[in-house]
Amino acid sequence: MDVRLPLSLAAGVRAARLAWFLALATVAYNFAEGAAALWLGHLSESWGIISFGLEAVVESLSGAVILWRFSPALSPEERRRSSSREQRAVLLLGWSFLVLAAFIAVEAVERMLGHVVAHPHGLVFVLAGISVMVKPLLFWAKSRLGRRLGSAALLADAKQTLACAGLSAALLVGVLVREWVGLWQADSLLALLIAAVLVREGIHTLRHRHILCCPVEASRETS
Repeated sequence: MDVRLPLSLAAGVRAARLAWFLALATVAYNFAEGAAALWLGHLSESWGIISFGLEAVVESLSGAVILWRFSPALSPEERRRSSSREQRAVLLLGWSFLVLAAFIAVEAVERMLGHVVAHPHGLVFVLAGISVMVKPLLFWAKSRLGRRLGSAALLADAKQTLACAGLSAALLVGVLVREWVGLWQADSLLALLIAAVLVREGIHTLRHRHILCCPVEASRETS
């Protein structure tokens, strides 16, 4: 059974500050990754790679929400009483998943029906490989800190980071299948996979936001 112990005031401030720096690192990394993927996707005429870049952009939005949630400008008491801020953050994360998923899916289907063939750039392997190594580390750090703080927004952000790591692996596989097997539909299928992951995370985040944001009250109700 996972029991979350209350943090002291000083420990809570330190943990919130660490969450803020993790979010800052996520935003910086994903901005660079997203820009690179969008550029490579444009060169490759690949909607799968472009979708990967768009997913990195929405993950940057996720990190930006965490920056807002754990802003150093907030006093310790404001952090402790910020449940409404937490719920707004989780709500924004959930809807950002769903909106992007719809956009990616529609474009992927249109390209598949139009028989649009992608020609992936070699640097895609480097980009996805770096992401596969970096993202699990960020996920581990965010998950551990999110459980410690009891923060739904940080835990949702951690899940999105893990999903992005899985999509990086899928990107590598998709490019290999396209190049070695000659399956031209692999690019659109990759984009649809990204959309499906985003839908799943969005629905989960929206459906459980109240329980996740108020773990103490929820545990009392179920006890």
